Amino acid sequence: MHKITIFILVISFSISLSAQISLPRLFADGMVLQQQTDVAVWGKAAPGQKVEILVSWSDTTYLNIASKDSTWQIKIKTPEASYEKHNLTVSSGKEMQSLNHILIGEVWLCSGQSNMAFPLRGAPNQGVDGSLDAIVNSENDYVRYFGVQQLSTLEEQDEVQGIWQIASPNTTGSFSAVAYFFARKLQKTLNVPIGIIVSAWGGSRIEAWMSKESLTPFRFIKLPENEEDNKVKMQTPTVLFNGMLNGITGYGIKGVLWYQGESNRDIYKQYPDLFKAMHNDWIKRWDIGDFPIYFAQIAPFAYENMDKAPHSALMREAQLKIASKQPNTGMVVLLDVGDSLCIHPPKKREVGERFAYLALGKTYGMDFLEYQSPQYKSIEIKQDKILVSFDSPMGVAFNENERTGFEIAGSDKKFYPAEVQFDVHFDNVVTLTSEKVSEPVAIRYGWKNYFKATLFGTNGLPVSSFRTDSWDN
Repeated sequence: MHKITIFILVISFSISLSAQISLPRLFADGMVLQQQTDVAVWGKAAPGQKVEILVSWSDTTYLNIASKDSTWQIKIKTPEASYEKHNLTVSSGKEMQSLNHILIGEVWLCSGQSNMAFPLRGAPNQGVDGSLDAIVNSENDYVRYFGVQQLSTLEEQDEVQGIWQIASPNTTGSFSAVAYFFARKLQKTLNVPIGIIVSAWGGSRIEAWMSKESLTPFRFIKLPENEEDNKVKMQTPTVLFNGMLNGITGYGIKGVLWYQGESNRDIYKQYPDLFKAMHNDWIKRWDIGDFPIYFAQIAPFAYENMDKAPHSALMREAQLKIASKQPNTGMVVLLDVGDSLCIHPPKKREVGERFAYLALGKTYGMDFLEYQSPQYKSIEIKQDKILVSFDSPMGVAFNENERTGFEIAGSDKKFYPAEVQFDVHFDNVVTLTSEKVSEPVAIRYGWKNYFKATLFGTNGLPVSSFRTDSWDN
């Protein structure tokens, strides 16, 4: 072997020995740690070397030993949230790394496809309502954002790429609009620091965000075997979990916001089971106890202008099924904020703030809030009339007396627009008739790809599209 080559190898080996400790980019200056829990901190050090963590909020010394593969993990107790800035020091041997300007507060993971990734500043020819005002007024040291760099890979990555940023006019334009509006509302209401970690990719399918193990029971999904199988980078099963989530698992979070589903309309029947498997797998891998996934029902859009995929109302129905049957979930209804010509509707503030209302009501104990949309409850057939009841404490109301969107059918399964009778003094009941249907058996509401909501709760939140039949036509 050439002497120069030997010299380079020796130098490289010496450097590897001296570089005894390293931390993932997720652990950095300005990060937010979840309050009042045992949060995991991890990294790499020389095998067998003692690793020590000291924190400014406690006199406790946290210790562990790096394993044979150089990895280590230590769980540390966090205090109650406050605006006090903290620091954390990790040392091993003669090496030490200090992380400064740390806040203790509430941390949420935000994931999904383009409507979650969509930036506050907007995109070419597609804007966000109120973005300019939101950006110039965004200076807030207590809202912090970690955007995960997009990576599609067949191999599970131990680390994600990104940096922690503080909300300000210089930074928030690139933040996820939905995540930012959620964090802004939560921070103001709870009066604690908020950290949001955004891992999203436009056009992605749910199976791309799921691990290989969680997808094994779903025989209809073909798992990739080599890079040639990863042709559509954001849709191949497992590849986004591997590249953009695996390196986050274990980081202390309060819950997850999920805005995805547009790309899975072709498998709407299987979607609830996939969502459940993903949720359960994430809980297992995070190993921090049960946590909620709150998700956005996909907004109406004229999909027929883009493709011939199945009726998107069926996908909205599948998401409604998840919210009603799967524990520790919740759904924000977006039937009133869609855009027939743009799959990225500009009303992102409404989405983010509805997520915040849901979290405040279900996670933070503000159950006095009427934080959810009214839900269809039952029907009663009286001769040629159908009486529709809704589950809503304060009742329902039509938008500006525009009583449209309901359809009614007989046993022939043919639907006709329904005439609507609604008495505000007759609690939560809408009466439907049609001169073309003398013996009605079923109704539908908002059962189209694109529909503008007409029925709302008194809290201003729209009723979801729904149907009482099960006719897949």
